[in-house]
Amino acid sequence: MSSAYGIIPKPVSNISLDTILPISKTLRNGTKATLQQVDPNNQALVSVLRHLVNYEINMGSTYPQEHELDEEGFTSYFLAYDSFVLVKDDPIVPGKEYDMHDKVLGCFYVKPNYPGRCSHIANGGFFVSTVHRGFGAGIAMGESFPQIASALGYQASVFNLVFQNNEASIKIWRRLGFKEAGRIPKAGRLENSPGKLVDAIIFYKDFTEQNEETDVDK
Repeated sequence: MSSAYGIIPKPVSNISLDTILPISKTLRNGTKATLQQVDPNNQALVSVLRHLVNYEINMGSTYPQEHELDEEGFTSYFLAYDSFVLVKDDPIVPGKEYDMHDKVLGCFYVKPNYPGRCSHIANGGFFVSTVHRGFGAGIAMGESFPQIASALGYQASVFNLVFQNNEASIKIWRRLGFKEAGRIPKAGRLENSPGKLVDAIIFYKDFTEQNEETDVDK
């Protein structure tokens, strides 16, 4: 994927994701969930994931993009590196038909935040299904993110733009031990804050530090 730094190679990893995936989760409402890697050849799944991403973009309050992503743009943005989906019940099986709008709980990508000498620092983007919000899908994915990113060869993570009025995301990252590394004043003009520019918090987590236990509702 092209960025301000050009094309960024991923770090080298000696761990196969097959050794940790799929990951089983239980949401707050008792729903059984499974985290698995996105199959980019599953067009029904990819279509639903693009819908989720474009919904957030159109809402204009959590991501900086102003225009929907077409198929090529979505592939470049979300699928170019490593992407994962949280689904209800058992993993998606190739060739089997599903109601993907009901099956998909959320999704996220993992990619380098910086190039070259700093490519050990990851970035992630998270999206929760519009019909499955409020049940803990976001925190279930957030819990798995350090394990997934570490397996991919990253040693830390930076979230560049968590807008200060995105209370749900801020609550998740604080509960999961991410540190507030800085703040970008007047970072975004958002639909939920008309007439003003909104600050953004930069969240950081070092995956090499021993994880502290947190009291997290599943």
